[in-house]
Amino acid sequence: MATNQSSTFMETKNNIAVLDFGLTTHKIIIINPANPEEPLSFQKIYLPLRTRKEELEGILKTLLRSYADYHIRKFIITTSSSFYSSAKETVDFVIQSVTKFIQSRSILCYTIDGEFLPIEEATKIPEKIVAAGWKALGEGVWELVKKDALVVDFSTRTTSFIPIKEGKILSNSSSDHERMKHNELLYYGLLETNVAFIKPKFEYKGETFNLPFEPHAVTADVFLITDDLPQANYIIDTPDKKAKFKEDAINRMQNMLCIVDSCLEEEDLVEIAVQLKSHMLEEINSNIKRKLEEYNLNRVIVTGSGSDVIYQYLKNKMIYGELILATNIIRSAEINSAYCIAYLYAKKMIVDG
Repeated sequence: MATNQSSTFMETKNNIAVLDFGLTTHKIIIINPANPEEPLSFQKIYLPLRTRKEELEGILKTLLRSYADYHIRKFIITTSSSFYSSAKETVDFVIQSVTKFIQSRSILCYTIDGEFLPIEEATKIPEKIVAAGWKALGEGVWELVKKDALVVDFSTRTTSFIPIKEGKILSNSSSDHERMKHNELLYYGLLETNVAFIKPKFEYKGETFNLPFEPHAVTADVFLITDDLPQANYIIDTPDKKAKFKEDAINRMQNMLCIVDSCLEEEDLVEIAVQLKSHMLEEINSNIKRKLEEYNLNRVIVTGSGSDVIYQYLKNKMIYGELILATNIIRSAEINSAYCIAYLYAKKMIVDG
């Protein structure tokens, strides 16, 4: 997904680019600090780094060349997860890849403490660089909306729950490990969750299916079948390396159920997808209710690549004091941690002069 507005280019280098490296999906967002609410460009790229990291340099080279006319003043690096066994290996790999194409003095790294550090300092504290973006997301949404709320970020791989009140994030977690322990991070996502993980013992028409944990189908298939995901947004590889049409997604669901004959009709498979979708979204909804009670909040702000899906589901529940879809307030393709990091740095530029 990319949005380009060439008419907004500036004659001097003043724009900000954030490069957000994930385990499988990566984002680049560019903003003009004089008008940060309307990004100049947003692009999402699929590249699973654990298995295809040798492709990153070529993609970076092509990507950065395509953005040469954007007059970028600073590149800010963030990583939404670790691709290696240690934070140091992850940060070193990203920095080594990026500095082949961008001068070190033009790069900053975002930390979980909200700092923007030069590479030399960032490499000394890699544990504060990896998986820090959720903090920026919470703080950025507060700056944009100025309302106490539970921020729910439904993204490609995970769902995050970020409580914020009076501009302060109430969570004491400092890592994804702690966020998992505190039910602030669930591995339910719009695209990449193994469908069998949603409900391993799935019941349909009085029968129980013990679903195989080998990923025959992923949530991208579920949401494609339920018409919640446009085919163009199915950016990840399919589990069977086949096509991304609805018919193919239904076939993957069939394979997950070990069906080799016509014992279930297509309408049954569609209904199974609908039930799996509902079960996953209800699990997210249950955690939202727990977090609202835990932090005495009554407002939910929904963000992320799957925000439209979870927003509509929660809206139909009609149980929340106030439910806000972030993109209804801020005109951006997607409100995510990369955007919020850029927005927070733009504000810092104004304050620091």
